[in-house]
Amino acid sequence: MRLTITYALLGWLLSLPAPARAADSAIERATLTGLTTMSVVVEGLPPIAEKNGLTSAALQADVTRRLRQAGISIIEDADAYLYVHVTIADAGASLPLPYVVDVSLMQEVTLPRGIKTRTPLQCPTWGLNRLGLVGATLVRSAVADRVTEFVDQFITAYRSVNPKP
Repeated sequence: MRLTITYALLGWLLSLPAPARAADSAIERATLTGLTTMSVVVEGLPPIAEKNGLTSAALQADVTRRLRQAGISIIEDADAYLYVHVTIADAGASLPLPYVVDVSLMQEVTLPRGIKTRTPLQCPTWGLNRLGLVGATLVRSAVADRVTEFVDQFITAYRSVNPKP
């Protein structure tokens, strides 16, 4: 009974409209205009990911390499950064693992309320995320492929407002 309920819940979650394209509109792309440098931050992964061969270091290296190959300047500790966050729930040995991949560009923004209250904040100005299900043996490839897809879409968005010279 528990297995049936779990599958029904996961099926329902996967049937929800995917918001991944919603944060890659012309408005979000405009926030990338004039951005000259950025860094990459990959959040630490849960133990189930590392147990199945997916490491933060590998994701960090791949994302950085892809951005540099696209001609985007990557430096450590830049004000803007591409943030990669992966969540994987360990549903047990016999169940598929639900995961969420979130890739967003974090930038410093300022609220326009009076000169004395203009405190800069780090906020996402562009981003994609998606929920998925995968068997434990395919965690590494499924999550890495989704991150690559989102990074490639970020590069396309970036280049649409910052063409190569």
